[in-house]
Amino acid sequence: QQSTVDRSTKKDHTMKICLNAIILLLVSSIFLTSGSETVSATQENDSLPSESENDANTVEAEEHPSEEANGLSGNSESSIDNVVEDASGVDTSDNNEEVGKSDLINEGNEDSNDTAEVKNPEAPTPPQSGPFIDLFGDSLISIKMEEGSNSAKLDVHLTNEALNGKKVIGLYFSADWCRPCVQFTPELVAFYNKMNARKGKEDQFEIVWISRCKDFESWGQYFTHMTWLAMQPEDAMGEKGQMLSDKYKVKGIPTLVLLDEDGNVITTDARQKIPADKAGIGFPWRNPLSTAYINLIPREVRLLLKTQVELVKVRVTMMIKGMIAVKRTA
Repeated sequence: QQSTVDRSTKKDHTMKICLNAIILLLVSSIFLTSGSETVSATQENDSLPSESENDANTVEAEEHPSEEANGLSGNSESSIDNVVEDASGVDTSDNNEEVGKSDLINEGNEDSNDTAEVKNPEAPTPPQSGPFIDLFGDSLISIKMEEGSNSAKLDVHLTNEALNGKKVIGLYFSADWCRPCVQFTPELVAFYNKMNARKGKEDQFEIVWISRCKDFESWGQYFTHMTWLAMQPEDAMGEKGQMLSDKYKVKGIPTLVLLDEDGNVITTDARQKIPADKAGIGFPWRNPLSTAYINLIPREVRLLLKTQVELVKVRVTMMIKGMIAVKRTA
């Protein structure tokens, strides 16, 4: 029995050795196969020209095009004339088109070692968003009188860039045909300059003129008396201007509405407050509760709350309209 056990143990041991040997052979064959593939791939890569060599060959071919490639005109001076002929309908091969392109690049860059400098076009203006885009549109206008002449220059500014950093934005509803407007405008100019010259609060006050003029010529003449921005005249004198007038319940002109940097209303009665406070001691005449709200609540939270309130308003409005529609159908 003891001999039988020894034989079975030896047999098991022998089987284990054989299995291990088979496994080792398999593993080694796998490594040898992958290694040979790697070597062959490396040799293939070594046999191929490098990227820098390809670039050098391409540059050399462009600098010294062959006679066959320059066969458009029968000589080796194929350049802009050949491209013009191609554009006019002469049937040419792809090689000729490439030669024309390379010759154009080389002729225009002889002083730069035949290296063509590619200039990217100006990136398009990114779309703007925010409360003032909804109010005024994408752009605002400023005016500047030309020195030594009676002419003026109009400049167009992106709305968000023009109002960036402004803490108070005024909406000035006014027109040239309105006598009280013509009388109040110089007073407003003086007040505007004074507020923007205050120490520590420089250039934090901006006004956007919402014209109620009747034509562009009168708009331009009246704008020369102002030192602030203006809404696009076609918008201000059209439906958008009327929409703003309805939004802020403008009952007469001149009217000056003050908004904060988030587009919230500070006051709709600044026209009456300026004559009573010409020094601007209480400017911008915020409600005490509004002042406490601004001082205690961070701007990010205020913007979030404003967005949520607007969403609630939209939903409530839709619900009311739906209920009215149901009642009408019933």
